[in-house]
Amino acid sequence: MRDRYRESALEPELFCCKKWIPEREMSESAASTGTIQTVETALYRVPNEQTLEDATQSFDTLEIVALTAESDDGHRGLGFTYTIGRGGAAVKRFLDDELVPLVEGQPIAPRTVRSSLRGETTFIGREGISEFAVAAVDIAIWDLLGKHTGLPLCELLGGTREPVPMYETDGGWLQYNADTLVENARKVADRGFAGMKMKVGSAIDRDVERVRAVRETLPEELDLMLDGNCSYTVPEARQLANRLDDTAITWFEEPLPKGDYASYADLRRRVDVPIATGENFYNETQFRQVIDRNAVDYLQPDVCRVGGITPWMTVAEQAVANGLSVSPHYIEPIHAHLACACDTVPVIEHHSTVLDELLAEPVAVDNGRITPPDRPGHGLSFADVDQYRTA
Repeated sequence: MRDRYRESALEPELFCCKKWIPEREMSESAASTGTIQTVETALYRVPNEQTLEDATQSFDTLEIVALTAESDDGHRGLGFTYTIGRGGAAVKRFLDDELVPLVEGQPIAPRTVRSSLRGETTFIGREGISEFAVAAVDIAIWDLLGKHTGLPLCELLGGTREPVPMYETDGGWLQYNADTLVENARKVADRGFAGMKMKVGSAIDRDVERVRAVRETLPEELDLMLDGNCSYTVPEARQLANRLDDTAITWFEEPLPKGDYASYADLRRRVDVPIATGENFYNETQFRQVIDRNAVDYLQPDVCRVGGITPWMTVAEQAVANGLSVSPHYIEPIHAHLACACDTVPVIEHHSTVLDELLAEPVAVDNGRITPPDRPGHGLSFADVDQYRTA
């Protein structure tokens, strides 16, 4: 990533996560005195303005599974996770049947509660539905802890509120032809974003045409990222990378199937473009697999998919130890807080704005940057959501 995001792209010893405060180190007036009394869940289905397409799927609805935890002193913490059109009911059912009974009565201590929940779900699995559900709990308890202490999440994690640069994804979907992409690229530059990400994976000739058109349109100082959505084989990914060898690409995201760590390592050795992956990783161990194989340049944890804020911060610490950058996937209102707590995050993603339909106060984007709310916790709340609620 370019030097305007951080002082050095070549000196990993400069990278660090700001010291975040484990709840066990809080004062007696903080986490140690509060407990979770009640937990409620809800499922919302929010339609997109249009059907969105990448190389492996299309979707027209965002599902949000929300969880509200109330403490004995009346504070309420909001957590949520999401799916793209299906599976939300299964996540909610897992929460209601398996996790909620375990959470009620627990201390306001995110790491402690998450460790307990994962211990209880060992035989059910630590991917997919299980981790989506645990993420909603973890985010809710961190929000509750922030309200209990009066601190915004970024400060609770040891950071300082400041504007965070973003790149734009919403203008780069696979259904757009080259002309539409060029128009969207101009808008990205005009709105002050740090760069643009576009989808590839339909056909290599078409990919090359679309990528070159966007790169020629974007100002030189803006970054261009490619997202293959796990659709290529190693030879196909190499072919595309080689054909674009003279084109400035910041990273090639998820070119290969999820979990094929050896192939990612092989591809990274054979191409010059940096490799990004991680939005579909469900726990810290999966990030460790690509790190240990030298298979990645940019880690992309999604706070709702990786299991919540607690494991997200662990991934960021792994990045520190290995001189890697973190650029999280989606959920920018929470990722802005996490970016402020970590020096390893040069830029975060601005995705579709469907989530804003549920928020009482959507977080504004100003000249391509987002500043986390200054309210205690993550600062997000839902309002006027009954029209989206489903049984």
